[in-house]
Amino acid sequence: MKQFKNPFEYEAANNLDDDDIISFYIEDYNYSRFLNSNRNIFLVGERGSGKTMTLLYNSFKVQHRKYVRAGGTVNYEYIGIHIPCNTPLFHKKEYLLFNDDFKASVLCEHYLALTIVYSICDSLKKIEEIENTIKEETVNDDLFDEFEYLIDTTDLNRKLTFIASVRLFVARELNISQKKLNSDNAESFYENAYSFSSIVIPFIKILKKVPIFSKSHFLLMIDDAHDLNRYQIRNINSWIAYRDHSDFSFKIATAKINRPELITTTGGSILEGHDFITIDMEKPFQNEKSDFFQMAKEIIERRLSQTGYDGDVASFFPVNKDFEKNLESCRLSVRERFIKSNPSATTKQINDHVYKYSRAEYFRMRGANANLPPYSGFECIVDVSTGVIRNLLDPCYWMYDAAVSHTDNGNVKCISSAIQNHIIVERSKKMWERLSIGLDREVEGCSKEQGKQIFNLFENLSVLFKKRLMEHKSEPRAITFSISQINKETKPIFDNLIQLINIAQRAQIIYTRVGTAKDFGKQETYFVPNRLLMPAKGLDPHGQYARVSLRVTDLWASAAFNKELPFSKNDIDEQEQGDLFGGR
Repeated sequence: MKQFKNPFEYEAANNLDDDDIISFYIEDYNYSRFLNSNRNIFLVGERGSGKTMTLLYNSFKVQHRKYVRAGGTVNYEYIGIHIPCNTPLFHKKEYLLFNDDFKASVLCEHYLALTIVYSICDSLKKIEEIENTIKEETVNDDLFDEFEYLIDTTDLNRKLTFIASVRLFVARELNISQKKLNSDNAESFYENAYSFSSIVIPFIKILKKVPIFSKSHFLLMIDDAHDLNRYQIRNINSWIAYRDHSDFSFKIATAKINRPELITTTGGSILEGHDFITIDMEKPFQNEKSDFFQMAKEIIERRLSQTGYDGDVASFFPVNKDFEKNLESCRLSVRERFIKSNPSATTKQINDHVYKYSRAEYFRMRGANANLPPYSGFECIVDVSTGVIRNLLDPCYWMYDAAVSHTDNGNVKCISSAIQNHIIVERSKKMWERLSIGLDREVEGCSKEQGKQIFNLFENLSVLFKKRLMEHKSEPRAITFSISQINKETKPIFDNLIQLINIAQRAQIIYTRVGTAKDFGKQETYFVPNRLLMPAKGLDPHGQYARVSLRVTDLWASAAFNKELPFSKNDIDEQEQGDLFGGR
C-alpha cells in the first residue's frame, strides 16, 4: 500500500507551518473582524476550540505569507504578534524567592515585558522586506540611537539590523536576570527590572517611526493565558486597563476552566464591555442551519480537497440507508397521528411536533433493550463534536484510517456508514472507559473519590436521558441540563458538585454554555455533556433545543451516593415554558 497522509490529522496549531494554517483556517465563520481592531479581546474556549489557530492565522507573519501567496499588496494596518504562554519561561517559579508581593510582581512583569519585545522582534525579523526597510542607514541609526537612549544602554550590536539587535539584547537580558536570581543576592535583579511602560511601549513607539509602521496597530496576542501565575495575570490586566490603545491592544486566548481573574496589580479590576470584550469560541448549536455546521462543512471539504475529492461531505459520509428509511417512516407516522388528533393544527405546529418527536419515535420503536442504533452521516459527526473543532476531526481521522485499510491503493472515495458507526461507537466507549477508570488518573487535583463520583454522575445522567428519550412527553431528546434550587442551605452541596463538573470540564467530558433562563429572561449557565458519550448508551446525540432543570440535591445524590435522578413523564417546569427555543 502506498504511503498516504490522513487529511483529518489534527495537529496542534503551534505545530503547523504558515501555509498549512492558511490552508486549514476557515475565515468566514470566525473572528478576524473582531481581532483586527483596537479593542482588547478575550477568546474563551476549551482545548480544541480553535483559539490558537485563530490567533496564529491573524498574526502578521501568517497574514504576510497570505498576501505574498496571493500576489497582493501587504497591509501593515494591524501587526499581530503571537505570544505563547505555555513555555518554560512563563512557568518559571523564581518569583517565589520573594516574600514581598510587590517585588514578585515586578519580577513577573520584567519577564513578561521582555518576552513581548522578543516576540515582536522574532516575528518581524522573519519578514525580509521589513528587515530591508530598516536596513536603510538613516532609519537604522535613528532607531538604535533612540532605543539606547530610552533604556540607558550602549549594549546593542550595531553590526545587526535594529530588530535583530534588540532581539539579541533581550535574550541577553533574560540570561543576565537568571544569573542574578541564581546568585546569593537574588534581589540585586530588582534594581534593573524592566516594565511594560519602560520597554514595551517605547519599543512600539520607536518601531512606528519606520515608515511602513507609521499607522500600524500592534495586536499583542497572549495565548494560553490560563497557564500564567496570578502576578502575570494581574500585570496583563493592568496593561489592558491602560487607556491609550491607539498603538496596541491585547487579544488573549484562555480556557473557560481556570479562566484568569480580572484583578489588576493595584487591586482594581477590568470590566467587560469597558476594558475588553469576550468571544466564546464554543458553539451552543450544531444543527445544519448553524454557523458551526457551516464552518464544519467547509473545514472537512477543504481537508478532503487535499486528497483530490471534489464531492460534497454528505456523499463522503453517507447515512445508513436503513436508518434514513426508518426515520422517514417515523416522521410520516408522527405527522399523521398529530394531524388526526389535531385537525386544526397550523403548519408550524405540525412541523414543531414532527421535529420534537420523530427522532424519539425512531428510538422508541427500537425498544429500550435493542442493539445500538447505527450512527452515521456528516450531521451525526457534527453532533458528536459538541461544537468543538478538535472533536469534529478526531472521529474523521479514525474513520479515514479504517477506510484506507479496506482499499488496495489507499484511495478513499467515501467512508461507509458501517465504518462510521464502528468508529463513533468505539470512540464513545473509550470516553466511558476514561470515566470508569477514573479522571483522577489524568486530571491534576482530582481525588480517587471524586473520579468515582464523576463517573456516577454521568452514568445517572445517561440513565435519565434514556428514560426521557423513551417516555417523556414534552422534551424527550433533551441532553443538556441546568442546576436549580441553589440557595444558602444547598450552597455547600453546590460547591462540591461544581468541583466535580470543573474536573470533568478540564477532561472535556462536559462543556458549559450561557443561555436565557425562564425566570424573567435572566442569563444562566447550563451544562452540555460531551455528545460523544451518547452513542455507547444508545442515546440520540442530535439532541434538541431544550435543557432539563435538575435540583442540586438530586445531582449531588447521584454523584456521591449513586442514586438515580428523579424522572417524570411530564415535567411541570418544562410544560410551563412552551417555547421551543427557550426550553430547558
